[in-house]
Amino acid sequence: MIKQILIATSLLCMCCTLFAQNLQIKGKVVSENEIVEFANVVLQTKDSVFVTGGVTDGKGKFMMENINAGSYQLCISGMGYTTRIIPLDHLITSKDLGVIMITPEAIMLKEVVVTGANVINAADRKIILPTAHQLKSADNGLSLLQQMKLSRIQVDQMRNTVTSSGEGEVQLRINGVNAEMQDILVLRPEDVIRIEYHDAPGLQYGDNTAAVIDYIIRRHETGGYVALDAQDSPHVLFGNNNFTVKVNHKKSEFGLNYNNVYRSVDNYWRNNWETFRYEDGSSFTRVEDGVPDKIATYGHNIGLNYSFQDQGKWFFNSTVRWDFNKNEQNNRSRLYAVGQPEEVLMMREHSTGRTSRPSVDLYFQCKLKNDQSLIINAVTTYIDTQSDRSYTEKKSDELLTDIYSTVSGDKYSFIGEGIYERKVTKKSRLSAGLKYQQSLADNTYGGSESSETKMHETHATAYVEYSGKEKRFNYSFGLQGSYSRFKQKEEGYNRCSLLPRLRLGYQFSDNLFIRYRGQISRKSPGLSDMGNVRQLIDSLQVRSGNPELKIFTVYKNELDIDYRKGLFSTNFNLSYQYQHRPIMEETRRDDNRFIRTNANQLSWQKLNPELELKFGPLKDILTFAFSTGINYYDSRGMDYRHTYTNWYYRAEVMASYKRLSGFFQMENHRNNFYGETLSYGESFHILGLSYRYKRLNIGVMTLNPFVDNYRMGGETFSNLAPSKNWWYVKESCRLFVAKVSWNISFGRKYETVQKRVNNEDSNAGTLKSGK
Repeated sequence: MIKQILIATSLLCMCCTLFAQNLQIKGKVVSENEIVEFANVVLQTKDSVFVTGGVTDGKGKFMMENINAGSYQLCISGMGYTTRIIPLDHLITSKDLGVIMITPEAIMLKEVVVTGANVINAADRKIILPTAHQLKSADNGLSLLQQMKLSRIQVDQMRNTVTSSGEGEVQLRINGVNAEMQDILVLRPEDVIRIEYHDAPGLQYGDNTAAVIDYIIRRHETGGYVALDAQDSPHVLFGNNNFTVKVNHKKSEFGLNYNNVYRSVDNYWRNNWETFRYEDGSSFTRVEDGVPDKIATYGHNIGLNYSFQDQGKWFFNSTVRWDFNKNEQNNRSRLYAVGQPEEVLMMREHSTGRTSRPSVDLYFQCKLKNDQSLIINAVTTYIDTQSDRSYTEKKSDELLTDIYSTVSGDKYSFIGEGIYERKVTKKSRLSAGLKYQQSLADNTYGGSESSETKMHETHATAYVEYSGKEKRFNYSFGLQGSYSRFKQKEEGYNRCSLLPRLRLGYQFSDNLFIRYRGQISRKSPGLSDMGNVRQLIDSLQVRSGNPELKIFTVYKNELDIDYRKGLFSTNFNLSYQYQHRPIMEETRRDDNRFIRTNANQLSWQKLNPELELKFGPLKDILTFAFSTGINYYDSRGMDYRHTYTNWYYRAEVMASYKRLSGFFQMENHRNNFYGETLSYGESFHILGLSYRYKRLNIGVMTLNPFVDNYRMGGETFSNLAPSKNWWYVKESCRLFVAKVSWNISFGRKYETVQKRVNNEDSNAGTLKSGK
């Protein structure tokens, strides 16, 4: 009998151990006999380490899955409610908490509701829980992101872009996978559980990534959805339209995405001032006085997707994409030398370009024993490029300059990557990865100058990174080894590198967090710059490639301080970057022309302090945000040195009341200086208003409603050929855009697993002519 009891007890313990790794916690949140929608529900360990989180649905219910056995505390909070903490000691089986009562918040300060922070500083990311106010006001994933106001992130709903104040791109992801913008535009806000914001991304995200924004969304069981997001102007050919369909059948999911972008304006022109200095000390300045003409661009993006999931153990995804883009630009100008306005030449420049990019993406992810995971990704891409440019200068009917150039390019590439992760202890994790990229570019240049290039490029990297947390201190140490090879006929390079990375953070309190990050990386020259190619710009200038370009080193240091108290939050960021032997421009004289090319120069430095302030929402209606910073540049070439300082700012106010919401944002020129070129950033303001009714959202936005002189430009400080240019688009002033978003679901899909890495190749590798 005792033996049978022992056997039964052993079997019971084994069963408990087996199922303890897949526990569920669920419940329903109410207040004064009313359900509480969008309440924040966070599961933490006893020492307040974040485990998982989400928000209640339209019926006040929540459910957390895949919870390991242990002791936890469940924190439930909401806008206007007192936070409730429920201890969950020695959890070994799934638990239904039933009805959970929370009480209205009684503490008021100057008629402003005091609420708990919805931002959690994890070891390697910030976890932001959307409030009920934000979820109800947003109509898609992009507008939700704008309302959440992540530090150093800029959201532009007019052009559907997300950028960062830091160097590099912003990766958008859904449940871990790199997502296209059209995927974000058709996200239902109520499906978003939280956003994981990697503002100091690890090695697995690549060297040129400033931030990663990962939408963690609800994973439904069956069905699918159809979504449309359309932005079109009634008076200008301006549009950005997205259509998405997803359908699930058992363990499979089928998806279709289509995006159409078009821009066409008739009032585009440019003004140039160019000075040319010769060896004998003489010089002259030429003015290009532009005449309004047409510029247009069109784009189509379509993706077919299939994925298969086996109960969260492994996941397979295949995607076939095709991108097509076409552009056309016309420039007409009056050319004359300063002091000789009567000697006028008529200049005409016409250029067209077309790019077709099909690709196939295969992805596999599986969970192993002992909290391990493996990811394998393979992407193959073909890029077909065709461009044509004609340039003429006439005096009366006499043709003085006639230049024609055409480029036909074919590029083939393969990217393969593998990532292994393992949880070493409860508070530390080890990550390692391998990545291999092979590219072949075959380009033919014709017209006034003819040549052919065949270039082979290989990149291979391996990394290991260890991250962890000890009480209020968190850290990450990484080391990356890389090999790069380039060959064009008998020219090229081979380079091996060993690159470290460090991140240290400390949580002084629930309100104050500080972090330091330092890294060393290598930057390779682009294939378009390395071709042994010459392209005529005009009668005096030539653009030339340089096959002798070499890889250069980049050193980055960054200090980040984050403080939050009630409705007020602030972030201070100080970054410093030093580039050793960077690839920057140079101008030289050759064959009676001015040659514009690139070469490895001495150094480039950038110092950037930036301060952000945010306050709100006041009475669930108003939120204010303001950021300002200074860019200081020091650019040193073999025969030049330039320094430049730029002050910039960005301000935004958002408001919502019942089903109405609106925003106003503005920013001045945030300029960039590299080599000898100063590029003026865009100065603009946007006003938007929308109305939401169930699954339908209609609205209007206007770009620069209060000005009529939109322009962008830049300056070149070359000693031989300095220049200054401005280009204007009249339609970018008082541009009105109507917006319609519609999303309907039928049963919704099953628990969707998304890719955690995504590779692509979008660089065609062809040298561009023109100014």
